[in-house]
Amino acid sequence: MQITSDKVLLGFLAGSIVFYLLSLQFVRDTAVVPYRDSVAVGADTTSVQNSPNTKQVTLDSSSYELKAATATRWKLPKRLREISGLAMTNDNRLLAHNDESGVVFEVDYQNGSIVKSFGLGDLKKPVSGDFEGIATVQDTIYLVTSSGRLYECREGVDGETVLFNVYATGVGREYEIEGLAYVPGERVLLIMSKNPMGSEQKGKLTIYRWSVDTRQLVENGHTIVPLIDITRYIKGKKFQPSGIERHPVSENYFIVAARQNAMAEVTPTGQVVGVVKFPAKWHRQIEGITFASDHTLIVSDEGARKRATLTIYPMNK
Repeated sequence: MQITSDKVLLGFLAGSIVFYLLSLQFVRDTAVVPYRDSVAVGADTTSVQNSPNTKQVTLDSSSYELKAATATRWKLPKRLREISGLAMTNDNRLLAHNDESGVVFEVDYQNGSIVKSFGLGDLKKPVSGDFEGIATVQDTIYLVTSSGRLYECREGVDGETVLFNVYATGVGREYEIEGLAYVPGERVLLIMSKNPMGSEQKGKLTIYRWSVDTRQLVENGHTIVPLIDITRYIKGKKFQPSGIERHPVSENYFIVAARQNAMAEVTPTGQVVGVVKFPAKWHRQIEGITFASDHTLIVSDEGARKRATLTIYPMNK
């Protein structure tokens, strides 16, 4: 009788052990996989795992290939030799401008031709200024100068002269300005700094927010990025920004630097996600950046003594 009880006990223990081992295997097989939301740009850096509530684009090779072999490049007409900023309209048309005069061009980015142009004030003698960025807000166009002055106008037809308003933002007292972009959800313009005017601003990249509703800077609404957070990714100690655009998917800011031939991705709170280089040799001086409706990356290069160029980098399929 005792022997039979022992056998039953041993059988029960053996069954319990087998059940426990099978349970462990089931847990391993059904473990939760971390959520990954990565729309990537460029190459050379790794993806970042995010929670389901975060929106980030990471810089790796799985989305945009910044390679000459996959890019489309157009040499632009001589009228756009000093092309600077780029912006897309709501109906996916590309607008651009030169550095020194208030003339806005519509460019067909499928072939590099000029569709139309219109001037602020007078097309034959448009308003002059060191224009460094362009953005569209519905049917309104904004241009920013290096001194931080904002020009506001409607879109004109070919050859038209349009009236404009001018706003003094005051940011030119702290930095030279070098870029403009629009954030629809916040209804603010992003005004990006370049060269600091004082010692307090050195080593920082500041992005100001200007409300299109109140027509003034958002109080305490600027983002500060320590330049060392960007330069540690690339050779050299400088990153001199020349253009900024908000990515329509991630909502992060993509910033190009002409002299460094580089592009940085920064979150709205100032965290640097990564930096990539443009390897194509034709990039002499990248001045503008924007995204088409299909998220294609478009950048412009000033021509200097040659023809300016427009380069289109499609997303990987």
